[in-house]
This record gives sequence, C-alpha cells and structure tokens, in this order.
Amino acid sequence: MFDALRTRLSSRLLIPGVLALVCGSVVSLPAAAAPELPVAPAAPAVGAAAGTDQIIVKFKAKAAPGSAMRAQAFGKVAQISGTPVNDVRGTSAGARIVRSERTLTPDETEKALAALRADAAVEYAEPDNRMHRAAAPNDPFFQSQWGLGEENGGMRLTGAWTASKGAGVVVAVVDTGITSHADLNANVLPGYDMMADTDYSRDLDGRDSNPRDEGDWTPAGMCGDGVPASPSSWHGTQVAGIVAATANDSYGMTGVAPQAKILPVRVLGPCGGYTSDIADGIIWAAGGTVEGIPVNPNPARVINLSLGGEFACSATFQAAVSFAYNSGAAVVAAAGNEGIPAAETSPSNCDNVISVAALDRTGQLTSYSNYGPAVDVAAPGGDTTQDFMNGIVVTYNAGNEGPVTAPSRETEAYALSEGTSMAAPHASGLAALLISKLGDLATPANVETRMETTSRKYAGACQPPKTCGSGALDATAAVNIFRDINTNSSFSKEITWLALERITLGWAEADGSRTFRSAQPVYRDQMAAFLYRLAGSPQFVPPAQSPFADVPTSHNFYKEISWLAKMEISGGWGEADGSKTFRPATPVNRDQMAAFIYRHAGKPEYVPPAVSPFADIPTNHGFYKEIAWLAKMEISGGWGEADGSKTFRPGSAVLRDQMAAFMYRYRHPKT
Repeated sequence: MFDALRTRLSSRLLIPGVLALVCGSVVSLPAAAAPELPVAPAAPAVGAAAGTDQIIVKFKAKAAPGSAMRAQAFGKVAQISGTPVNDVRGTSAGARIVRSERTLTPDETEKALAALRADAAVEYAEPDNRMHRAAAPNDPFFQSQWGLGEENGGMRLTGAWTASKGAGVVVAVVDTGITSHADLNANVLPGYDMMADTDYSRDLDGRDSNPRDEGDWTPAGMCGDGVPASPSSWHGTQVAGIVAATANDSYGMTGVAPQAKILPVRVLGPCGGYTSDIADGIIWAAGGTVEGIPVNPNPARVINLSLGGEFACSATFQAAVSFAYNSGAAVVAAAGNEGIPAAETSPSNCDNVISVAALDRTGQLTSYSNYGPAVDVAAPGGDTTQDFMNGIVVTYNAGNEGPVTAPSRETEAYALSEGTSMAAPHASGLAALLISKLGDLATPANVETRMETTSRKYAGACQPPKTCGSGALDATAAVNIFRDINTNSSFSKEITWLALERITLGWAEADGSRTFRSAQPVYRDQMAAFLYRLAGSPQFVPPAQSPFADVPTSHNFYKEISWLAKMEISGGWGEADGSKTFRPATPVNRDQMAAFIYRHAGKPEYVPPAVSPFADIPTNHGFYKEIAWLAKMEISGGWGEADGSKTFRPGSAVLRDQMAAFMYRYRHPKT
C-alpha cells in the first residue's frame, strides 16, 4: 500500500546488565554473561508503486482560500477517486493537504495528480508519500563498535576525538522519536512530535511538544493486505545513539560525536510517515516557522534523515531540504537499502543532501546498499549475513510494542543493527565533529567537501557500477586538517579556510597526517599554484613552449606559472640574453605579494594617498600603489612599532601563515 525503503532487521541482542565501556578501551564480558540472541522479524518491504490517501497541493495566488477555483480542484480528486476529500490543513510552504476518505490505488493517485497539475489554479500537486525507517535492531560492547575503529570498514574516530567531540552542535534526528535511555538522556534536547495524523501517531493528540517514540509496531495487515505484523524498531533511539551516545562514563556505548546534542523530531510511526510531516519537521529543526508550532529554540546544524522511499524528490521535500541547507544545516540522508541506484530513492536523490551508502566490516559496499552517482560518501552500515557481530551497535528499548518508560541501568537495552539508516548517523556525527571544529567556516558545503576530499577508497570496494561517491569516511583525516595547526596557532582560521578551499593541502607525512609548515617561506612556484587555485582553477591549456627559460614544461606547476604569465600577474625577470626567467625556487617578498594580489584582483581603479600608510614604504616605491591598496582593503595592516608608526617590511619573505591571511582577507574584504 505504501512505498517503503526495505528495512533490514538483524538479530536483536538485549543486554540486561551494565557494560563497562570506556572510549578507546576493550573490555571483555565473561562468556557466562552473554545473553541469548532472539531473532527480530524483518519489517516487510512494500511495493514502490504505492497509492496514498493524501495529496499536497500548492495553489497559485489567484486561487484564494474558499474560492470556486479551489473547490473545483478538490472536486476533481473526489470525482476521480469516487470518494469524498477534505482540505485538512496547510503546510509550512503554503500548500494544502487534501485527504480522501480511503487510500487511493496507484492508478487513482496518478489520475488525480494529472488532473490537478492540468488545473490553471494549481502551482504543483504531488503525493503525500509515506517514508519508512531504513533499518532496525540488535546488541553492543565498545569493542564491538568496529565502525568507530581503525580497520577498513571503520571511520578512524579515535584520532579525530583529540580535535573535536562535537561540542556545541545540535543534530536533529528526524525519525520515529526517542525513548529514555541512560546513554542518551544527557545529550537530548526538547524536540517535537510532527505527526499530524492521530490514527498513526498513537499519542491521540496530533502534533505536540513530546517527541517520545510511542512504538511503530504493527499488527498483520495494518500497512497493507498481506503485510505481516512487526514489532517496534525504536529506530530514532538507534540513530540517536550512533550520533551522540555519551562517552567515558564506564557505561554502554559511545557516539560518533559524544558531546553533540540530539534534537528528536518525531515524523515516523506505524506504516512510516507522510512527506508533509517530514518536510515540516526538517524546516522546524532548522529554525524555520511552521504554522501553529513554537519556533525551535535550538536550531540544528546537522539533520539526519534515516528514512525514504522509492520516488523522485518532491517539490515539498526539496523545498524543506533547501531551507535547511540555506539556514546552515548539513542534511545527511541514508542512500537506501534496495540494492539499486540511489537516484531512484528519496531523499538521497534530492539536491543539497549528503547521501550515505553502507559499508560492511571489511570496507566493502553491502549487498543491500543503494549506490551510484547520487551517493556522496560511504560509512559503516553493517552486514549480519555471516556474523551478527558485524552489525552496528545501537541504543535500544526493550518494549515490543510500547516503550519501556523507565529503564534502569539494569534493564537498559542495546542492539546490533544494519542498514543505510545506520550509515547516515555515522556521517551525521562526523558532520557534528567538523562543525564544532570549523566554527565560522562550517558551512554545509564546507562540511560535505571536507568529508569527500578526505574519504578513503579500497581495492575492490564500491567498484563501477556500484560506486559509493568519494569513498569511506575517514574522521581522523577530516577533522585533523593539519597536524601542526591547532586553534591556538596564528591564523588558524585562515589556514583552515585555505585547506577547505583546496588551495593547499600541505605535506603528507609518513604517519598519514598532513602538515602546513607555517613558518616556511612561500616560493614563487608555490605562489603561482596558490593564486591559480584561488581563481577557481580556471580552464587553461598551457603553451607548448614555456614563457620562462628556467621553467620547463615538465615543471610540477608549469600550468599555473604559465597561467600567471598569461594573466599578466607576473612577467618574471628580463635577463641579459633577452630571455625571461621566473625564478621558481625564490621566496616571495611581501612587496611582490602585494603586487600579485592587486593584479589578481584585476588591477582595480585606485589612487594611492599622498602620505604613505607605512613608515618604511616611500611613495616612490616600485609597488607603492599596490601596497597602499593592500592596506586600504585591510588585507595587511603591517606591524605596529614602538614609536607608534607602522611598517610593512617589503623585503621580508612571505611566510605560509601570512600568505593564508592575505588570501583569506582578499577573498573576504571588509571594505
């Protein structure tokens, strides 16, 4: 009846006692304490060609509320379906939710949509599809959290935690809600229940401020003819634990970002959840306005969507994702568990989402994971086919239907689970680490770029056509941008920006880390590369013959140096024999850098002041205009001297950290 992502449920392992799990430690559990492993039934997959009982309709301005045009549009749906329809509510995007008194067949749904789309009063019409949880439960110990570890399938998190644990970042888990759990409660913020339909919400009061997971168990036939009964998955609790379970408390498991905060947004229940509720949940989580609901006081910087269905990205869903993205939130989505191209499932096929495929313990793409060009990265998702311990450790609840409402450490539950639903929160946790680390530079685009540029590829993994984007997430590489740069380093923000813009990636060291080497001078060939990349690495075919006698066409930066000459940013030196040289291994002086940046900017119109801004730069200096322009643009303020004057020190070599500051200020002008 309803379209669903195929849910993968693996053997569930409930842990009745306390587990001593300290981050970074391996703690053995006596064999006698190992509990039995009851097998949880797999949640049924529902066909892709599904009907629905709700349609989202956006009317044009001329079709005012209560107008005959709206009534005629609703009448078309009623006529096609042969059943009455009701205008039940509006959405945050200004559309209306139209509900029929029964679920329409796929054919009826398509005919109703076609009639609405042909109506001159309608801007767009789309099915209010239900989305479903993408995976579900099983069991843990910290040493069982292979997804956080060092092997191929893991994310190498222990090295990342030295730089960031996600402090100050809010991660919205848009899912089934959340249950009380001692490993989560300290990190959970007040959330919201966005399920408007009381027939499916189970709390009988529609949307409210209580995001508690009431259970998504279903009796046989509830979600469609022939669909068997299914126990509650506690899916939102699972996802939340992967993102931000507490750490270093000698209890339970640890999350990817153990100092981040979880914002639970309930949008899924039995038989999934409506697109309209999910879209409103995304907008609310990102700080947007949803009619009739208080504004979220804790806007999320990361939004996790471990849900989806086999359909195109709808206008409603895309608008919600775009709002979140433009509000500064990285939107992370499970790629889906159908073993098909991710472009065929939503929300992985929406713009501005980070689509995440699932890897097994060896770093291979799992058999169930979706794949292809729509996938951006891959993360641990688990595969219990051979061994249930190859699943993903999650926080859980012991209830089969409703939740155990007051669990204690003696009755607290954990589980092993699998699916792209588990891969997505690994990526969301890493996004939280990055946002906490990057501060003002933490845009959704920068977060995604950093994930992609530092991901790893393995031989045999994610091979065409089953590609998985840039590869497996590597938290240590992503968060530790340069080993020799920390938040206390001079110009650390500017140096980090340089790396995010891929203007320089520094030096690869023997231990796999990268260094920036702040105090080294910038050489002229390096400077050419920096300026070329600063320009966006434009299309350019270098000449067959070098413009400089000392720069062979085989030089590592030949393309960049010859581009510099073509753009007249540097003409080099004229030599006695009539040739020109570039002197690529010569350090760049500060006055030369002023000239390079001025020319890179297109030689803007500028009249330098009659009095020099620097005591050591006379007005007849060869680069006076360029240096004075640099000061006016606040790209360089020089040095304050003991006598109150300012100096520029034109003959000093530009150091790499200074170069980072010049370029950052040039790209982010104050005046």
